[in-house]
Amino acid sequence: MIQEEKKNLNYLNLSINQIMNGMKNYQEIQTKQIVISKEKEQEIKNLKEENVKLYQTLEEMNKEMAELKILFYDNMMVLANQRDTEHLKQEITKLNQIVEENSTEFLALKKSIQQSKQVKQHIFKDTQIIKLDQMNLRLLSDEAFYTEPVYTSEGYRYRIKIYTRSTNVNNLAIYFQLLRGGLDDALKWPFTKKVNLTLRDKDKFFACTTTNDNYLQILDSSSFDKPSEEYNVAVGFNNFITHEELKQFIINNNLFITITIQ
Repeated sequence: MIQEEKKNLNYLNLSINQIMNGMKNYQEIQTKQIVISKEKEQEIKNLKEENVKLYQTLEEMNKEMAELKILFYDNMMVLANQRDTEHLKQEITKLNQIVEENSTEFLALKKSIQQSKQVKQHIFKDTQIIKLDQMNLRLLSDEAFYTEPVYTSEGYRYRIKIYTRSTNVNNLAIYFQLLRGGLDDALKWPFTKKVNLTLRDKDKFFACTTTNDNYLQILDSSSFDKPSEEYNVAVGFNNFITHEELKQFIINNNLFITITIQ
């Protein structure tokens, strides 16, 4: 009996160590996320300040352009009354050069402002809930549904692909797909996180997990490698759940799917 108690104590110590390691990994991820968020906040603040300066410069340019236009027409009226036609041509040429130079600068400034507006903040989500409405119609369609691309907390870009009716069969199919992202060069490859795919309502749930290890035996591991194209081959479940089993998770003609990256 003492040996049995020692064995149970060893199992208990092992479980505690696993829990402590899990908490340590979670704290490290949270710290990284806070650092990334602060960097993004500073980047957005800098962009806003730059935009204010650019708009101020643009307003000044507009005023200068208006003044030049008035000066141009004033000079045209004065020079039109002069007999020296050659001098009139020279003045017009100079004024045209001034207008052209300022127009070029104006267009360059406008382009710079437009480009600064196109800077987007990355969206980081380790958990997201997908809502599929009009399920009575979706269950009759073979069309694929894609979620908006997002990043995990560590910086991997991904999306979810869903067929509510898989290859003319009454099954729901769901897949995880890695996409090329702006942070790929700073990440560790291949992708090794667990992807939990869960159907749930307030009383019950149905879940499956996909990982790198699940697919190394049956698929090319490149699905989890750093994307060399816009996206990798999607991996998941062709027969995630039958339509008959799915009915219990449809609420008011809506289906809710939870995606969790661990």
